[in-house]
Amino acid sequence: MSYLKRELAGWLLAASAMLSTSAVAQEPKLPDYYPGDYGQIVEASRKEGGLVVYSNMADNNWQPVIKGFSELYPWIKVETLDLGSGTVHTRWEAEAGSGARTADVLVSGANDRWARYGSEGRMLDYSSPETERLPGFANPYPGIYVMSADPLVITYNAALLPEGQRPTGFASLVKAAAADKATFDGKITTYDAARNSFGLAAWWKTLQVKGDDGWKGLREIGPMIRGEVSGGPMNEKIATGEYLVGIAVSGITIFPRLEQPGGEILGFAFPDDGTPVMLRGLGIPNEAANPNSAKLFIDYLLSQKGQTQIGKGGLTPYREDVEEAEVRYTYQAIAAKVGMENLIAVGFDKALIDDAAGFATKWTAAMAGN
Repeated sequence: MSYLKRELAGWLLAASAMLSTSAVAQEPKLPDYYPGDYGQIVEASRKEGGLVVYSNMADNNWQPVIKGFSELYPWIKVETLDLGSGTVHTRWEAEAGSGARTADVLVSGANDRWARYGSEGRMLDYSSPETERLPGFANPYPGIYVMSADPLVITYNAALLPEGQRPTGFASLVKAAAADKATFDGKITTYDAARNSFGLAAWWKTLQVKGDDGWKGLREIGPMIRGEVSGGPMNEKIATGEYLVGIAVSGITIFPRLEQPGGEILGFAFPDDGTPVMLRGLGIPNEAANPNSAKLFIDYLLSQKGQTQIGKGGLTPYREDVEEAEVRYTYQAIAAKVGMENLIAVGFDKALIDDAAGFATKWTAAMAGN
C-alpha cells in the first residue's frame, strides 16, 4: 500500500470512528420507565424542522431549560417567542389555519383559553410517560399539562416605602392605602383583568375565594390602581418609583430581577392572606408541524431534570423530587411557608369561560370605586 493510500485509509478509519462516537453521543439517555417504543419518537424527531414555542416567558426563563433539553436532543433547535398570555393564543389561532409557520408548543397563563381548548379537544391528546409521577392537578385535560405552579406576589420599592408600610397581603395593602391615600394614590399596580388574560384568570379565582370582602377591598383601592398588562414593566416602574407597590405580580418577573443590578431596591412578599398560584398551561396543537420534537419537549419539561431547569429559570417546579437547594422555590416550599390553606390555585375552571365578560365589567367598575 502506497503512502497516500495508507494516509487515506487512516483518515477514513478516524472519520468513521468520529461519526460513530457522535452518533452514540447524540443517543439520549432516557428514564427506565419510558415505554420500549419511545425511541420511535426520538428517531422521528430527527427528520423534523426544530421547534417554535409561543409563551409568556422571557429568554432568561427559558435559557436553563433549553440548555438542558439541547444536551439531550442537540439536533432539535428551539425558538421561543415571548408574548403576552392572550397574544400566545390569538396569534396561534390566527395562524393555525393559514398554512404559515406557527407554534409547535403553547405555554401561557391564559387559563380560560386552556379550559376552552380542553373542552374542544384542540390540543394533541398526548399521554406523557411522566404523568404518573406528577400530582393530580398536572394534567387537567387530555393533552394539556401544567408546566409550573408560579406564585403571584406583592412587590414594592424598598427604598421609598418604609418597612411599616410594606404590605404583607391584600388586606394589609388595603388598610395601608386607606390610611394614607396621598402616598398610595396612583402608586399601586396590578395586571388589568379587563385587558389581560393572565390577570383575568388570577383575579377571577382570587376574588372567588375572597368573596364580598375581596370585592369591597378592591373597590376601596381600585381608584388608586393603574393597571398594566405585563409583569416586567410593573417591576421596572416600581424600581424607578413610578409605582410603590404591585399586587398579584407574577413571581417569574420579580425573582430574576432581584439578582440584577439595582435589584436591591425591590422587595416582595408572599401574600399572607392568600397567595395565588398560577398553574401555567402547556400543550401541543393538533396541527403542530413537528409533533415528535414537541412530545420530547413536553416530556422533558415534566421530567425531574426539566422541572429542575424550570426552577433555575425562575419558575416554580411542582414535582416532589426536585431539590429545593437547586432552585429558587418549589411549590412544596411555598406551601410550607404560607400554609397550604393559604394557596389559591389558579387552574383551568370551565366556569371562567362563561364568567369572563361579566367579571371584566365588574372589575372595571371596582377600579373606579363602584
